[in-house]
Amino acid sequence: MDTDPQPVPDADTGQLLTDEFSDLGEFIIDYSELEKSLSEGDAANLDIRYGENEDCVKKMHKEILCNLGLVKYFEKKEEISLQEAMTKSSGQLDSICDIPWFVLMRVMMLDYRGRDDIFSDVIKNSFQTNPEFQKNFSGFMDDLDQLCSSLDEKVSIGTSSHFPHPMDVLTAVILCSSNFLRQTLCEKLFMCKLSIPLIIPPVLDRKSLYLLWSLRSTILEHRLPSGELGETSVVKCRIPIVSCLRLGDIPRSKSKFLNEILNDQTHPTFFHRDCENGIYQRILSEGSLEIAWYSSVEQIRDSDCLGESVAVMNLRGDGKSDRACEGKKFLCEVSNVVLVMIDIAELGKPDSIEHLRSVMIHNKQLILMITNQTRIKSTETIVSSIRECATSLKSYGFLENNIIFDYRDGREQNVKVLKKDTIGKIKKCLGREHKEMTLEECQKVAEDLNITNDESSLECSNGKQRASSLLQTICKNGKDNLKEKNLPLQCRPWQEWAKLNTEEHRQVKKGTASTAAYMNDIFNKKRSMRQEQLQLIEGHHILYNVFLNRGPESNNLENLYFLKWLKLHLDEISRQITPGLQKKCSEKWNEIRQCETGEINPDLQVELEMCEKELSESSFGIEHFFREVAQAYEAVSYMANEADKEIKQHIDHLPRIMAELMLHGYPLEIMDGDACHIPLKWVQAVLTQLSEVTNNKKVFVLSVLGVQSSGKSTLLNTMFGLQFAVAAGRCTRGIFAQLLPVCAEFCGSKYDYILVLDTEGLRAAELGIAKLKHDNEIATLVIGLGDVTLVNIKGENVSELEDILQIVIHALLKMRLVNKELSLQPSCIFVHQNVSAQDPFQRLGTGQRKLMETLDKVTEAAGKQEDASNYTLFKQIINFDINKDIFYIPDLWKGDPPMASANPSYSENVKQIKQILLTSVMLNRPLHHTISQFCSRLKDIWDGVLEQNFVFSFRNSLEIDAYNALESEQADISWMLKSAEMEWFGGKRNLIENRENELDELRLTLTTKFRVHLHQVYQQATERLENYFLNNEYQSLFEQWRTNATLKLQTLYQNITENAFENIKTEISKRKNKLNEKKYMQTNLIKIMDEAKKLAEELKLPNNENQPKGEEELKIIFDDKWDEWMRLIPENPKKNLDIQREIDNILDNSHTLDFVLLKTARKERHCTIARDNFTYAIKRCVSKKKAKASLLYPFTSKIDVASNFLDELLKNVLSLFGEDIQITPENCTHKLIGLVKDEMKEMKSYLTFKNEKKFEICIIMFTWQCACFWNHRFLEKKHEKDTENELVDDGIHPSFEKVLLQYFPHNAKTVANEIRERLAHQRSSSYFNVTQKHIQNTNLTEQDALAHIQLLVNDLFKDVQSYIDKIGIQCFREFYIEEIIRMVINLENQCKNAMTFLTKAFRNELVVYLCQYSLPMFCEKQKSYLESFDQRLNYKRDNYGPCFESFLNFYFNFTNEQSLAKVLAERLCNAIKKAIDSDMTRDLVEDVRHNVLEVRLKSNFLKGVLRKLLETDDFSHFNLYLQDRDAQLQRWLSYFIDQYLFVSKIDGLNRYTQIAFGNIERLIKVTCEMIMEPLTSTTEKSLNSWLEEFIQRVTDKLPLPRQDFLSLANGYEIVSLETFASKLNDELRNTQKQLKDTFKTRTPAYLKILQENNVYKIIANECKGCTEKCPFCYAPCSLNSSGHIASGIDHAAVTHQPQACGKYRDTISKKLVIDNCEALVVSDISFKCPESNWESHPYKDYKNIFPNWKIQGDASVEATPYWKWFLVKYESQLAEIYDAERPDIPSSWKTITKEDALNSLGH
Repeated sequence: MDTDPQPVPDADTGQLLTDEFSDLGEFIIDYSELEKSLSEGDAANLDIRYGENEDCVKKMHKEILCNLGLVKYFEKKEEISLQEAMTKSSGQLDSICDIPWFVLMRVMMLDYRGRDDIFSDVIKNSFQTNPEFQKNFSGFMDDLDQLCSSLDEKVSIGTSSHFPHPMDVLTAVILCSSNFLRQTLCEKLFMCKLSIPLIIPPVLDRKSLYLLWSLRSTILEHRLPSGELGETSVVKCRIPIVSCLRLGDIPRSKSKFLNEILNDQTHPTFFHRDCENGIYQRILSEGSLEIAWYSSVEQIRDSDCLGESVAVMNLRGDGKSDRACEGKKFLCEVSNVVLVMIDIAELGKPDSIEHLRSVMIHNKQLILMITNQTRIKSTETIVSSIRECATSLKSYGFLENNIIFDYRDGREQNVKVLKKDTIGKIKKCLGREHKEMTLEECQKVAEDLNITNDESSLECSNGKQRASSLLQTICKNGKDNLKEKNLPLQCRPWQEWAKLNTEEHRQVKKGTASTAAYMNDIFNKKRSMRQEQLQLIEGHHILYNVFLNRGPESNNLENLYFLKWLKLHLDEISRQITPGLQKKCSEKWNEIRQCETGEINPDLQVELEMCEKELSESSFGIEHFFREVAQAYEAVSYMANEADKEIKQHIDHLPRIMAELMLHGYPLEIMDGDACHIPLKWVQAVLTQLSEVTNNKKVFVLSVLGVQSSGKSTLLNTMFGLQFAVAAGRCTRGIFAQLLPVCAEFCGSKYDYILVLDTEGLRAAELGIAKLKHDNEIATLVIGLGDVTLVNIKGENVSELEDILQIVIHALLKMRLVNKELSLQPSCIFVHQNVSAQDPFQRLGTGQRKLMETLDKVTEAAGKQEDASNYTLFKQIINFDINKDIFYIPDLWKGDPPMASANPSYSENVKQIKQILLTSVMLNRPLHHTISQFCSRLKDIWDGVLEQNFVFSFRNSLEIDAYNALESEQADISWMLKSAEMEWFGGKRNLIENRENELDELRLTLTTKFRVHLHQVYQQATERLENYFLNNEYQSLFEQWRTNATLKLQTLYQNITENAFENIKTEISKRKNKLNEKKYMQTNLIKIMDEAKKLAEELKLPNNENQPKGEEELKIIFDDKWDEWMRLIPENPKKNLDIQREIDNILDNSHTLDFVLLKTARKERHCTIARDNFTYAIKRCVSKKKAKASLLYPFTSKIDVASNFLDELLKNVLSLFGEDIQITPENCTHKLIGLVKDEMKEMKSYLTFKNEKKFEICIIMFTWQCACFWNHRFLEKKHEKDTENELVDDGIHPSFEKVLLQYFPHNAKTVANEIRERLAHQRSSSYFNVTQKHIQNTNLTEQDALAHIQLLVNDLFKDVQSYIDKIGIQCFREFYIEEIIRMVINLENQCKNAMTFLTKAFRNELVVYLCQYSLPMFCEKQKSYLESFDQRLNYKRDNYGPCFESFLNFYFNFTNEQSLAKVLAERLCNAIKKAIDSDMTRDLVEDVRHNVLEVRLKSNFLKGVLRKLLETDDFSHFNLYLQDRDAQLQRWLSYFIDQYLFVSKIDGLNRYTQIAFGNIERLIKVTCEMIMEPLTSTTEKSLNSWLEEFIQRVTDKLPLPRQDFLSLANGYEIVSLETFASKLNDELRNTQKQLKDTFKTRTPAYLKILQENNVYKIIANECKGCTEKCPFCYAPCSLNSSGHIASGIDHAAVTHQPQACGKYRDTISKKLVIDNCEALVVSDISFKCPESNWESHPYKDYKNIFPNWKIQGDASVEATPYWKWFLVKYESQLAEIYDAERPDIPSSWKTITKEDALNSLGH
């Protein structure tokens, strides 16, 4: 940040004056300080010094008017009218005479550059060829020395050839314009945020002119004293006035400094000498008084802003000059604060003191800014003069602290510092009691100074008097229901007549009545309505006063003034009425919203509807008077025979008057927006008169179409300088036509006039569903009427008009076919507003092409429907060229309202469209209609519209609901296929595991069978999907996704088929490997069984012994022998790895990492974990500081005091572990405990403990873990029976635990179990804190950069997790770590793209953290991998039980049948357990899908999670949901499933156990049935035969390998197979309890570890859906499918959250944003984020940054009660973690209860 090295004066205390000018309470200057401030120098003064020669001045005035070609207009021979301005205004600048028209054109088109940039190269070149110009400047290029010396000379340009000053041009244009054009000019200047002349000094023989009328139509939005926003004419607005003038020459530009005070504008409000062409001399504008406004609709507390709305006046030139005299006196009398800028050299002059006194006489709120132009050093004389001046001012009440010096230490002050100081003093002055004047009241001051105003003409006065008189009549009975009271013709009678006329054509309500009777009834009712109107006309005083008593011979100018005055008055009334009605509607709406769901008071609903109707009908303007005239004409024309002759005579003149008004720029209402009907007789009569007045000239009809508030009227106003009503919300109602001549430069075209049709906005929310037909009618009408229709689109999305264009195509085609003579050849031009893309044609072209394809299909379908199959292309109905007829223009406003100015780029693009329209488009039109022909076409098309019953309406988009419904059905259908595959494969897996030969043949057989099986299910699924499409409420919406859904199902079918084939292949391969292993194991198995038999024989008791051995004793003996026998089996060929050491070696040898930084990062990581653990222990075990600690460390917390001791302890322990390499874990533990106990003695004198022993044990364990990992010692433990070591995952060695138990026998185990999970979790934490040390350089702010990088790092941890999950059960490989390093490097590259460069330490530290995070996952996978190759482990798992059972049988001499039954039952029990583990997943998923509603669909899942968050009411859980939603959703998914499967119980059994028990009972029952089934007759009745047949029966039900099962029967001789089968049946049934006990103890953790594809993962894939979140508010995408983007469906959230949830905060106040995304995307607010490279980007153009998101814009949408409640409760915590200020919470939010929040989620 740039800072000024000088101290800033205190604006509140006036310290500067105290330091520099006061001594002993007197106003005395500190000379030494003053000497420092003064320095020599001279500032150039470009102002003209007017002498006494007034003739010379007049000559200069006359000459500049002559040069500009404006003399005839100035001399009142004629004035520049609005119509002439738009006709003659040109973009050409070939001579000085073109400049006024160029300026007019640019300003009227809202291009603020038009004021300053007034010289083209052609004009400049013409001056250079001027002899006098060459004389003045010829020496400049002679040689370098002469050029340099000329820099000190003042340039003197002859008056005969000098360039006109831009402000002189603007002043001349205003003086030469009509009063009506001046009003428009002032409105445009105000929109451009340019200053407006308020007082123009004398020019030639004219007196000074006060522009009051010119400003009356300019509207200022400002905050009223009540605090509400209001709109007021600037002449009636009562706000403070701050004025500025200079006395003498000053070095600083006064106007430029005023611009700084107004706002940091991108362009100058007040023209100054540094502006383009600012070096030329002012002539006409010298001494003028200009005005501009600072408007603030927000309560701004920024010290750099004025804060409240203020009018700022600026006096041009020297305040001492005679020409500025009147302006100076005026501003001194009317201003609340006057800022006088004077040089220190001028301050001591007597005339300067007199001028300052004159200011003080009128205004005591004076701020004096002293400059130092000449840099003179102080002298006694100057200082004395300054003292005398200051004392003189003080005697008039001047305040000492109102002096500002714009220099310090001989240098000019920094303008920002000076601005801040000045604004501060202005605010203080305004804060004192003062009287504010309106510009109307200021007129009296101007009159006293003999300044004329522009309302002084007789016509204007008479017009005002007439308007005021009429207004009194209108408002005599109050201001409510003005239309019904004063203009009754257009109300009920006309609206009822319009409905009847429509019904007459369409006969929708005819029913069973005969056509003749029905038509006669309608005719009588229509006549009745006209009779009622006729009666109203006779007593209609207002209508009579306005028009009927004024014939065509009346004063035309006075009538124009009257209408203008009337419009001004009526608009003022509307501005008074509308806010109250809007507030009333809002209050009613809030009352309804506060009602309980389903309990809305119907009375409130009725009241709201009445309020909305009242608001809709409150519109009351000049257009309603014209509408009343139209209805008077219609009624009299319809009832001509019954109408009074005198009234009829007056009425007949009305069309002529309206036609003349059209020529003066007044619009004709074609369609009444309230009645939705055209008064056809009136419109035809006016157009007929217009045709006569204009000699039936050719007219080019330009219409505009677009949705509400898309900027249609603004576009037309800018393009042609029209006066269509514009404002936020619904302005234009119906269709208006305005006539304007074709511009002079295009007079060679085929047209004489342009008739512009402006329409009301489509899709107006306030009009409801009933107006959808009306919108279609309007669209058809304006496109049919227009030679060219501008289809105006706000933004890039054309879909909003896609539906209505389809309606128009069908309607126009029908009209064309019914009326062959109707020459309809409309054209369309698409205008996209608010598009800021650099190359939108390329970027948005795809969408346009898709629209054209859609419209072509609609045209073809409409043609077939109407039996006109030759119509297949859109352009056959409406001319359109996709390559030429699409334009993109940027936003209208540049900057932030209300001080935003019109965007010149908007003007430039509109100008280009206008030029194309007036050249190529006009010239290429084959038809050229006259006004009378247009009138005929209007009647034909309107008749066609009336005949067509438009049954089409805009599509009410329910796409998200429809898409989710489809996704839900697709999920069920997909599960059909997946479930069928899982069920089929479960049985075939057993078949494969039991097969011992011909495995390749089996693979082919299974592949063929599965293909047939799945294809049958696929056909069923396809049929179900087809039926769903045909029989669903969303059928029409589904059609767009039908093909994709079918393709998706086909792809799933193919994927499942391929996966099944791969699984079959994998299982066959695994079986082959197992068989190869068993070739070696079979011999060993036989040997083991023989050895078991021998052992049993050896242990049998001799006859003389009394007591046999017990089963437990036998088991110990057997286990010892078992270990010996296991050594006969080859050991695991895969050795265990020290994954930690492997990772460290990989990192140390990586060329992309730094060894030293890596080592440091590891140690810092271990120390960080230790310190976090220390803090954990301190918080739980330390109570408080003792008195000694409080005395020594008064400002240090207990945590910091304890941490200081523990840090020292950690250093000693780390040193201890590194001392002796030969030291044992036991010795090291003893020494460690000794160090901790010594440190504890010290700590106890400073701290009080809650649990001293627990704290001591925690510290010992935490320091041990840190030291072990720091030095990589004691991380392996050795088993007594194993030859290799086992890794110590958590760092706690068994030897350490033994010694710890000796010291703390009662506490050690308990505390260790409590913190063991923490020890493992801390090392694998996914939190990495990005800090300043990680950033090397960035173009962003530090805060933004840190936030951006932290976001990327958090996502990287998720990516690593996902990457490791996909690896599967594999041996650890070096490649995995290299891939993690590559991910980190990719992250760095992402940061580089955002111009953020990271340090080397960042890469090394992050890699270390990621590797530590992934270590437990790699260890788990390595362990599973090793177990899969461990033959001893697998053999023990399958055969230990049966072998031990055989051993016991041999020992106890059980009968062969009973013994063998026990052995085989044990083996079958293992097989059943294995089968259930393999196949139960499908049953669990099926059960969960149907019974756990929270995980049925994504929408239910999200609601369920939000309910649980509300129940727990813990901010940490909410925060996790917002920051790491995927992880949090996974936790809650597990919670819902766990609650259903494991927690909830029925009869003491959880759901998992019930399902498991059902499978156990089913499999045992099936197996027992197979056991008891007799042998086939052909089978030999032997044990082997029985076993062979039994294995064959169960081969697809149980994993029971033949050879393994047969080998268990070796050595047994069975006498009776029936007895054996019965025994086996009983034994197997007895194992049921054992099996149930096994499954009864199962936990969720077992399920998650057991299988890769468990119930949690399958359900998660179904219900988590799309995991994207809204980039603004973090609301989750609501769609169920993660692949919906590929289907052409954008991300969308059903409800958005306040953007505070997404970390968004205001860039200035830093407060969290509580607005909703829906409201923001239709606002003018901007955002910045990493995706926008931290550059501001408009919300309305969010699609440019986030193209795959769709946010439905709606300014009325607020947050849901749920998130309102959340923000109210947790605003401070949210602000703290987001490093933001707390948001401004509306008071209404604070009334929301927790129950309200819960209810808002629905059911």
